[in-house]
Amino acid sequence: MGNGLRALAGRRPAWNLRPVSVTVFLVLAALLIPINASAQGWSAPRTVFVPSTGHTADGLFLDLWRAEPDLLGDPVTEEIRPRTGFTAGVDAGVVQYFENVALVYLPDEAPENQVALLDLGRQALEEGKKAGLSGALERALERTVCAPGNAGSCVNVVASGHTVRGSFLERWQSGETTTLLGAPLSESFIAPDGTRVQYFEKGILRQTATGEVEPLPLGRITAKRAKLDLEPVEQPEDIPVYDEELFIPPPEATPVESGWSSGPGPQQGAWKEVVVSISAQTMWAYEEGELVMSSLVSTGTAEVPETTTPIGFHSVVAKFDAQTMEGTISGEYYRVEDVPYVMYFDDGGDALHGTYWHSNFGTPMSHGCVNLPMDIASWMYGWADIGTAVSVIG
Repeated sequence: MGNGLRALAGRRPAWNLRPVSVTVFLVLAALLIPINASAQGWSAPRTVFVPSTGHTADGLFLDLWRAEPDLLGDPVTEEIRPRTGFTAGVDAGVVQYFENVALVYLPDEAPENQVALLDLGRQALEEGKKAGLSGALERALERTVCAPGNAGSCVNVVASGHTVRGSFLERWQSGETTTLLGAPLSESFIAPDGTRVQYFEKGILRQTATGEVEPLPLGRITAKRAKLDLEPVEQPEDIPVYDEELFIPPPEATPVESGWSSGPGPQQGAWKEVVVSISAQTMWAYEEGELVMSSLVSTGTAEVPETTTPIGFHSVVAKFDAQTMEGTISGEYYRVEDVPYVMYFDDGGDALHGTYWHSNFGTPMSHGCVNLPMDIASWMYGWADIGTAVSVIG
């Protein structure tokens, strides 16, 4: 937060979406891990460029894409705030289309539930119903149960009244596919093009001529139908081309038994000093010149001047155990209750504070304040007295 009372990465969307639990690599494990000083500059990228489709993948979307690349497919749009097509009625939040699915970011959910899949499978089925059902699809929509004795090759999904069988079952149960695609909405059936397909809540699986089951490129199809921009973008200068080796720490960056990353060191030479780096999205706390705490943080998104964390030399000017923060930026009103461990460091309303509404530290997320993990904020609140130096560097 900041600029009087800024903060929040977004408001709770009023979308009827079920968030999915995903394994994300949020680098929170890096908090408080001592590392060799020579490796202090290394960090995994939070945004990459995917040359196969000419688009970028970022943050939590990148994490899920790396975990389930075959299910998602490569990104076919940039992150957007869609208002048309299958996502009509969604007037806030970030959505990105991949070849087979569409992802949406839910900042107010628990960390493990902040990425959800849009119901593209359900929406495609509804569109199909409007256009008129084929006889095969009409039969596939009838409630069905597995025959006795087929436990190994057939699963009843009682909630939807359908089954998943054979090679479709094998694919559905691989990785996180069951959780991500959701329940079946039909039985498998022969589509008009001669392939066998099955509808699920978040996507469609189809069987190839070789018998393998793979996702239908429903994300691309839906994005085209919604007239979204699928044209490749030019690779940003500061964004690397995706390579999994980018996420492997160099040998010198592996944890060692002793020695903190020293960071940039105190900037003002104060007895106690907090240094925040915008480029590294990291905070260091020094006492008598020695590092006593380090953490990833989230500074301002810098989309407009009001959401930019001010670079310069500051100091803690006021502290509050908790505050309700609200305001309007670029015509958008926000309100966040009970923001904890608030430590203002300038007269513009910018503060270091605890953050319970997201865990995407290491990525700019705020309206100008410095978002801290809750445990780090609690420690900082007790350690940093009024007058403690705060330096924000680029």
